[in-house]
Amino acid sequence: MISQTRQRLIMGGMVGLALLAIVGGALYQDDDRLDEANIVGGGTQNQADGGGAALPADAAPAPGGAIEGFLPRSGEASACREEVGVDLAPGFGARLTINGIDIAPEEMNVNLDGDGNISDVITASRSLGHYTFSPTDACPNGRFLRPVDNRLEVCVFRLSDATGACAFRAENIFDAL
Repeated sequence: MISQTRQRLIMGGMVGLALLAIVGGALYQDDDRLDEANIVGGGTQNQADGGGAALPADAAPAPGGAIEGFLPRSGEASACREEVGVDLAPGFGARLTINGIDIAPEEMNVNLDGDGNISDVITASRSLGHYTFSPTDACPNGRFLRPVDNRLEVCVFRLSDATGACAFRAENIFDAL
């Protein structure tokens, strides 16, 4: 039979290990969702017109819920080899600005018809919620990307909003080299 003192030591050790596991999990969790510090405007102001008009409560998405991550994901200095952009939850769309230059919709991941206009055919990446721009051969010294300190600004809007007004803005800073 186990003595009462030994039972207490065993239980105390098990509780200590459980607490250590909880603290370790909280410190070392890997959550690639958007950090709210990157949200410009806090998700409650319409940033499309300078931030003046407040959105209705049901129009403002939860900041960390709409953006699932920034692209590229393969690590530092992969922007010249992979698409640059944002991964969104279903029901959201985005407009991209890289280093202060707006990316035209036809320069993003869309299908163009014979006349160079955007067709109704949805690309595979767009069907996954990726709104991206593919760097040119001149990367990192092209029109959009520079070697370091690139700023991707994202205007996130609800696809159900016919006006396409920004529900909130977010940004990501990355290096191309």
